[in-house]
Amino acid sequence: MSRREMSNNRIAFRLGLLVVLAVVLAIFVSAMEKKLDAREQAAPESGQEQQEQGDQGEPVGPPETPDTGSDGSDAEQYPDSDHLTVGLKGSKIAIVRQGDPYIESGAFAVDDRTGALTGCEIKGSVDTSTPGDYTVSYTFTSENAKATVERTVRVVPESAMEWDSDGIPVLMYHWVYTETDQPGEINGNWILNTDLEDQLRWLKENDYYHPSFSELRAYADGQISLPAKSVILTFDDGVWAFFNYGVPLLEQYETPAVAFIIGVNAEEEDLTKYASPYMEYESHSYNMHQPGGYIGHGGIISAMTQEEIEADLREAIALTGSSDAFAYPYGDVTDDAIYAVENVGIKCAFTTEYGPVERGMDFRQFPRVRIQGDYSLDGFIASLF
Repeated sequence: MSRREMSNNRIAFRLGLLVVLAVVLAIFVSAMEKKLDAREQAAPESGQEQQEQGDQGEPVGPPETPDTGSDGSDAEQYPDSDHLTVGLKGSKIAIVRQGDPYIESGAFAVDDRTGALTGCEIKGSVDTSTPGDYTVSYTFTSENAKATVERTVRVVPESAMEWDSDGIPVLMYHWVYTETDQPGEINGNWILNTDLEDQLRWLKENDYYHPSFSELRAYADGQISLPAKSVILTFDDGVWAFFNYGVPLLEQYETPAVAFIIGVNAEEEDLTKYASPYMEYESHSYNMHQPGGYIGHGGIISAMTQEEIEADLREAIALTGSSDAFAYPYGDVTDDAIYAVENVGIKCAFTTEYGPVERGMDFRQFPRVRIQGDYSLDGFIASLF
């Protein structure tokens, strides 16, 4: 073989080798592309597996943002919710004897920009034939604000506790003072804050139940039973001495109470300034707490017509946002006043007659138990029985 032929053979061999290498490289590149495609297609499945693992408690990175819908979360939709104070009427845990009807006690709310609210959304159901705990919620909305409060309704067998048989005391207080802030003259309407605290502590330690006015009315009408250890606390007139020194104690001992306010003296800023989850506002009239009458303690109500009394009561109801209760000014009662109370839909009206609310009593003139400021703790306890 000549030298030229040998040179041509080497060139051909090299060209062949390059062709083979090119084919091998193409096959390799194609295989890698297929492998990458397979990984990309498997990536969503892998992510789903990781999410499933995360649901079992393994950390898989930042949590997903909850889907709140097009309207967003409550915090975004109701940015002014801090303006609302909401509370329950009566005890946070409602006690219902098995087989009795469930009486809806309701809730209340105050918007510190506008005053007392009326109307709320109530959710939850109670089967009083079956013992157990049920939940009822109350939601108020007002001008970009929303707040919800919940109540536990506990249905218990009749044998689970002692039930009342001799009446429910509705306590009547007035004003509260302290050792460092005393009134010019202390009479039976004033109670020292430390004495009130002793009473609230005793009620809490002895597991007293605080019915709502709706429950009290149903009890008096013979519809339901109430626990033997039941009591309602009311404070008349709605003055600063109660708001400043009494309300903080109610909150400390988580004791619901009622402030019977005089509408003309209680500007709306008072309602909003002192609003508390443990203080419900009810009416002591709008502008009838003044002299001018001719019976009893001389309150003007005895000189008013039924229509005039009804107008006053409706104005007070508009202010407090509730018609659950009314305390007659000075305790004076007339036939016109009784009919007016019934016509405007008040559930419970209170005089100053002494005694507990018993079954069969007229809801338009329930009695109360006056608590004198100089009572000892033993004297207070005795007033409950």
